[in-house]
Amino acid sequence: METKGQTEARGAVLQKLLKNRLVLLLLAAGLLLLLLPSGGGTKKTGDAKLTEPAFSVTDEEARLADALGQISGVGRVKVLLSVEGSAQRQLAQSEEKTLVVSENGNESVVDLHYVNPEYKGAVVVCEGADDAAAKLAVLSAVEAYTGLTSDRVTVMKMN
Repeated sequence: METKGQTEARGAVLQKLLKNRLVLLLLAAGLLLLLLPSGGGTKKTGDAKLTEPAFSVTDEEARLADALGQISGVGRVKVLLSVEGSAQRQLAQSEEKTLVVSENGNESVVDLHYVNPEYKGAVVVCEGADDAAAKLAVLSAVEAYTGLTSDRVTVMKMN
């Protein structure tokens, strides 16, 4: 038989649960969704394919030069970027083995993501490099765009 204190405690717990009925409703809906079957045997993987990024050092140099040319006092700009490696596909692996998915007799590897090459250095030649403010703005912009530190970026005056 329950004591009066146990009954009151149980009632207090019940009242707290009723106050949070929205949370309980969401929790119940989530549990229900987890328990539902996933919908059948075949799974389409074609929609989840990763597309290889279009990385070109020349394109990156042109984009950066265009942006730097918009900075006040910089003038005409030429940019050279030094990179290490090339765009590489990272594959999903389990216990040192590449994961492979088989669907309708076709096998394909599971891609995680693509990794672009790493910037190693930058040279910027611009008309406004003799102006300290413009040079600092160029240096800051190149650092922000490439992730390079200032010791790996050179800004020089254009003829």
